[in-house]
Amino acid sequence: MADFLPKSPKGYVVELGAGTGSITAALLHRGIPADRILSVERSETLVKYLKRRFPSLNIVLGDAAELRSLLKTWLPKDALEISYVVSSLPLRSLPEKVATSIMREVYHVLPKHGKLLQYTYNLQKTPHRSLVNFKRCRTTVVWANIPPARVDVFEKNGVAH
Repeated sequence: MADFLPKSPKGYVVELGAGTGSITAALLHRGIPADRILSVERSETLVKYLKRRFPSLNIVLGDAAELRSLLKTWLPKDALEISYVVSSLPLRSLPEKVATSIMREVYHVLPKHGKLLQYTYNLQKTPHRSLVNFKRCRTTVVWANIPPARVDVFEKNGVAH
């Protein structure tokens, strides 16, 4: 997933569902500065683990469905924009109302032409219904992943539905 991002993004990279940090590590390995990554995780246990594993990283305990509120609390007033949201959230496994709420938050924090990276183990090309306000601009199946995963890059559409 990290290969889809530039090494020096102009704004912040927000990671949703940081889990144990495998995508986080890939973002750092890609060369994205730790102070440009904000990882959001709702499990207190995983947040503690992530803070030990990545002591220089900004890790926030919170729910992606409240992303705007989390960012207002965390980011300084003169902060750069959010250029990318990297999501490891299992949209297809979440209740539709929850997935839609999360994607609405993502839509509102991204600037025009901001990008959302999402992976799924569902290899069908049809994006999840919650992504109605995003246009897929790139997709690939990573066959070497176990299980294989589809990585999609979406761009924010100009008008919310």
